[in-house]
Order: sequence, then structure tokens, then C-alpha cells
Amino acid sequence: MNLEEMLKNRQYFEQFLSEDKYENPMEVLGGLFAEEQRKDEADLSNIRYAQGELYYHYKDFEAAIYKWEYVNNELSSWAKKNMADAYVQLGYYSEGEKLYTSIVTDSLVLNSEIGLHLFSLYTKIRNLEKADHIIKWVVSINPDYPKVTETARRFYEENQDWKSAVELAVQEGIRLKSVQWFSILKSYVVEGYTKELPPEYFKESLMILKDFSQAHFEQLLSSLWKRYEEDGKLLDWVQSLNQLFNEMEAGEQERWQETKQLFREVFFTLINGKFLIKDIENLIPDLFKNWVRIVDLEDAPLVNGGILAWNDYFPTTLDREVVESAEAFISREPVSIRSMEESIQLLFDIINWGEDESINMSELLKWDGKTVKIENDDDIKLFLQEFNEVERYEVMLQLIRKLLDLLLEKKEEQKKQLQTNINWHKEILSKLNGAVHQLDDLKFAKNKVIKKSFALNKEDIKNSIESKIPEILKSCSDLVTENSDFKKIHVEINEAMNERVQQYLYETVQPLFQKKFQGWVKKSELEFIESKKFLDEMSDGLNQLLGEDRLQMECDFQVLNDWKRDMERMTSFISYEKENFFLRFSPTQFLLKSAGKLLGGLSQNKGFLAGQYKKHIEHEDFTEVTKLITKRFLQQLDIFERSLDRDISMFFSNPIHALQNTVEQLERDKELYEKELQSFKSNPETFYDPMILFQIRHRQFEWLNTGSFVKNE
Repeated sequence: MNLEEMLKNRQYFEQFLSEDKYENPMEVLGGLFAEEQRKDEADLSNIRYAQGELYYHYKDFEAAIYKWEYVNNELSSWAKKNMADAYVQLGYYSEGEKLYTSIVTDSLVLNSEIGLHLFSLYTKIRNLEKADHIIKWVVSINPDYPKVTETARRFYEENQDWKSAVELAVQEGIRLKSVQWFSILKSYVVEGYTKELPPEYFKESLMILKDFSQAHFEQLLSSLWKRYEEDGKLLDWVQSLNQLFNEMEAGEQERWQETKQLFREVFFTLINGKFLIKDIENLIPDLFKNWVRIVDLEDAPLVNGGILAWNDYFPTTLDREVVESAEAFISREPVSIRSMEESIQLLFDIINWGEDESINMSELLKWDGKTVKIENDDDIKLFLQEFNEVERYEVMLQLIRKLLDLLLEKKEEQKKQLQTNINWHKEILSKLNGAVHQLDDLKFAKNKVIKKSFALNKEDIKNSIESKIPEILKSCSDLVTENSDFKKIHVEINEAMNERVQQYLYETVQPLFQKKFQGWVKKSELEFIESKKFLDEMSDGLNQLLGEDRLQMECDFQVLNDWKRDMERMTSFISYEKENFFLRFSPTQFLLKSAGKLLGGLSQNKGFLAGQYKKHIEHEDFTEVTKLITKRFLQQLDIFERSLDRDISMFFSNPIHALQNTVEQLERDKELYEKELQSFKSNPETFYDPMILFQIRHRQFEWLNTGSFVKNE
């Protein structure tokens, strides 16, 4: 054991002991201390250091600190570190941290120990920021130190610091060429902890891993592909994949079990219609170049057919050597059952894509003029049974070709239909908006007619009352005679006035009231019926244009029923509140009342009083009291009149809402059609690019069909 190992384990004191296992270490060190102390130039630092270790082992931390404080030779840095350990054991964390951070040393072991003990202290007091900083520092200066990287990994995982965990795995995998660390990295990839990192981040790891473990290289490569595909970063990943294989050598003896399948899946994922050509055209050439380097005999026809098909559509993008090699291969290799399976998959991919494009694919699948029902593998197998084994592949290619041609025709029809739909919506919306204005005009006109009729009837009643009541009141002068009791005459006349007014209202006004407003209700009903007839004709015409009974303009005739009920209530009973016509306190009335009381008993004065009473009644101004009676009588009509606007609006509310809702829905539909058409015009590649890619896949299988047909063994 070297010196630093002894210092690290606090076993430095053992070098002062003999082999006698029964001796007391404390006594031995005490004797050595006393002996050294007697010397003229005593050096007690080493013994004190050893004594501090023993005190520490016996958990007498204060004594240990005391001894280490007086170590001032080359062991002073270790002594400070041990003192910091003792302070931490005593719970004096702040003092311990200060001592740890004050030590300056060139010793890698001591620095590593200080870092680990500081890390332990920071995790204990939950200062995770400092803990993270110090463990990264220890890893950077001495990653080979025992348990350093494992401690760091565990710390990152416990605190879900996946960025640091991934960096550590990559760093150690590359440094140590360690399968274990690359396996940890793979687990991080699978769990999704690497999603924020760009694909090129893993390039060096993959290059190094390939050199010493191809199996683990393929596993990590496959995991990265699946992760980036799930995270929507497949194109970035393919670019990185191409760069990786462009720089990597592929030996002829190497078997690429997972990677060949990976290239196959990547290729068909890129050309399955989900990506635009501009996004993949720079990726496909390198993908082919690298795929053909690792492909086995089973998939070789597929990749070479793909190269030739791509070259037919994009002849300037592939190296001439790659194309010539593919041509040579296809000319001598037969097509296989595997290619038949791929062509069937292409058929289903086209069908599914067409359905996503809102195209009824079942109408397009025809053979010899008959519709072919294809919903699953069993259907296609049943269809192909009609042909011999050699014909089936050719039939599949013809069926796919016809389907692609019909898809193009159908899309053009869709585009024309979109424009037709837009034009139709514009036309019908123009008519509907006109109908909205007509309905508004109708509502306004009927509102005006009904309210005017009501107001005229009310005005007639008002005029009748205001003109007649003063006459009735003045006619009460005939009740005054010389025989009247002038002490009570004013009371009697007032009572008579109320009786005559009430009789007039009951016998004359009420029948007139009933006649006029029941007539008003009937007239309003005719106006409403006329409106409903107009709206029915309007809705019939609009529904005919719409091609369906979409507009239902039901008016709210409950409004009319409510009016009938209210009018019946108001006209069937009139409440009359008696008025003090002749008991009001006016100067003339006061004098007449007073004179009646004073002179009423004198016969010679009765003629005079009678004349004065008659004169007063006949010339009295009853305008104000008449207005008051009229106002009370018409009060219910006034309240009713104020609600007419609301009631008439309620009658027309359903037709108005029906029209408005229809207009809004058709506006939304038109906007959707316009948006779809605009999208197609501004981004035609969203349709035509998938079609071109399907044509490339079809062309790929046509190239494969140049050879004879054989089964896979």
C-alpha cells in the first residue's frame, strides 16, 4: 500500500507499530511522542498526524482535530482534509466546508477525496447546485477514481438530470470503449431522455462503438432511429445516419442484421407519402449509396430497383456508378415473393392515403370493368387466385398503375368540385343575405302597422273619454234646485258625478274598448298570417335552392295568444277609482260650501245659492281631472304598448335565427372550401409529391419485374 492509500484510509499510524498485535497503538504513539519531544530539534508532525487518525477511529473527533491542527509538514493538506471530515462528523458543516475549500494541493488523490467528501456534504445538506458542480469537477479531473463516475450517474438519475446523465454515458463510453456505458446510453435513448439532443451528438459514440461491438452499435442505432421518428425528427436523423455511414467503413464479412432492416424501414418511411420531395430529395441518394453497401442478397433486388426507379424520376441526383451497378444487378436477378409482398403493401398504402384525401377508393379499384373489393390481405389473395403465379405480379403492377392514374383524375375532379362548391355557396349566400334583408324589412313593416293600429285605437278611446267626461260632469248642474240641502249639496253632487262617469265608462267606453282592441288583435293576426305565408314561400324557394329542407321558419304565434289573453283581461273588467270632483279645496268651492252652511237654512237665499252652484258647475274646468281619469283608464294599454316591440321581435325571432344560422354555416363551409382550394393551388406538392413517390415505388417493382419470378426458400 502506497503512502496516499494509507493517508486516504487513515492507516498512516500503522507504520509506527510493530508486528505485535497485542500492543496498544496509543501507548506506542505516546511513547514515540515523548521520545521525540526530548530531542533538541523535535519533529512531532508525523506522530501527531498518526495520533489524530487513532482519535478519529475512536470517534474522539475533537482530540483528532487538536492533533491535526499542529501538523505543519508535507502532511498538512491531508491533516486539513481530515479535520474537515471530523467537523462534518460533529455536525459543524460550515466549518467543514471552509476547510475543504481552503486546501490547495497538486495531489490528484487528495483532490479527488476532497471533491467526494464535499459532494457528500452538499447532498447531505441538499445543496444540489454545489453538489452537481463538485461531482462534475471530480469526474473531469479523475474519472478513473473509484466509484466517481458511478456516484455521478446515480446522482444525475436520482435528480432526473438526464442531460448530465447522457453526457456522462457518452463521455465514459467513448473514453473507456465500454459496452456497459453504451448500454446505459441506449437505455436513456429508449426512455426518451435524449430527445433534446441533435442526432449528430451521437455520431462519435456510434463510430467508436462500431469498432469494438457491431451488435451494440446496431442496437443503439436502432434505438436512436425509433426515438427520433417518434419525436418527429426523422429527417434530421436520416441526414446524420448518412453522414455516419459516409465516414464509416463497412467490411464484407460484417453482418448487418438490424441495420439492413433499419435502412429498409427508413427508405419506405421516407417515400410513403408523408414527406414532401423537397425534404427528402437530398437524403435519398446517400441513403441508397449506404444501403447498398450493407444489404444482403435478400433485400438487394429491392434496393437496386429503388435506385433505378429514383433515377428515372431524378436522373441527376445519383452517382453514375451506383446506377450502373443497380442496372447490372437487376438484369441478372429474378423478382421474389418478397417483392410481391412489398407491392401489395404499396397498394394498401395508396388506398389508405387516398382515403385520407377524402377520395372514395372503392370506386376506383376496377379490373376488366368490374369493381375489385380490397379491404385486407385475404381480399387481395382471393383476387389474385384468378391468375397464375407468374401473372400475379404483372397484374398487381397494372392494378396499381390504373389506381394511380385514376387518383390523379379524381383529384382534378375534386379541384373542380371545390370551385363549383364555392360558386354555389356564393350564389346561395347572396340570395340568403337578400332574404335576411327582406325579413328585416318585413319585420319593420309589420311592427309599424301593428303599433300604429294600436296607437290609433288607444287615441280614439282617449279622445272619447277626454271629450265626454267634462260634458258629463257639467251636466250634473241639473241636480241643483232651490230644494237642495245646500249644507250637503257638494257631497251629493260629487257622488253623482262619480256615478255618471263610472256609468259612462262601463256602458259606453268598455264596449268601445272591447270592439276596437279585439279588432286590433284580429287585424294583427291577419298581419302575422300574411307574414307566415310570405316566410313559407321564402323558405320553400330557399330550400329548393339548398336542395334540402334546411330552413324551417316557424313563427311564434304564442305571442298572438298572449295578446288575446291580455286583451280579454283588460276589456272584460274596468276598475274605477272615485274622484273628488267637487270636494277639492278651491276658493270658489270654499265660498260655496261656506255659504251653503251659513245661508242654507234661509229660504230667501236658496234661489241665489242654487244659481251660484249651477253656474259654478257649468263653468268649472274639468280638464286636469279628466286627464287623470283617462291616464288611469289607459294605464294598462300603455304598459302593453311598451312591450309590442319585444313581442313582435319574438314572433319573427325563429325565422331570423334560422336564416342567420344558415348564412353563418354556409359562410363557414365556403371558407373551408376556399381554404382547401387555396391550399391546393399554393401547395400542390402536398398532393402531387406523394403521388410521385407512389409512382417511384411502383416503378421500383416494374424494374424488379424485368427478371424471372422465383419463390424465396
